Amino acid sequence: MASPRRWSRVAGYAMMAAAGIGAALYPTPSVQEATGPLVYLWAGFLVLGGVLAAAGAITDRWIGEHLGLPLLCAAHGVYAVVLASALAPASVVASLALGGFALLLAGRWRDVSVVRVEATRRAR
Repeated sequence: MASPRRWSRVAGYAMMAAAGIGAALYPTPSVQEATGPLVYLWAGFLVLGGVLAAAGAITDRWIGEHLGLPLLCAAHGVYAVVLASALAPASVVASLALGGFALLLAGRWRDVSVVRVEATRRAR
């Protein structure tokens, strides 16, 4: 039986993929205004990153998270910058939360990279 920690990652990544689908179907006006058609690239990063990372977490294979996390980190980082550029207090607060989350995802990516290096070393 998989650990609850692993299933929480699967659920979180799947939720990010679902958010990407929602963002493509119903783009956030502030993001669409700031990025134009690139809003769909942002949504695609959420979908692809979420699906890859969830697949990696559900199968307990490092490659999925290793490929998906940079996309998720970029998507959240870009959204944080767009929110911060609005300069409204509530937007800046939300930007700090999303920026912090992007940094946490980057930290998880570094952890997965260590696993990747060790797995590659053992395979040789």
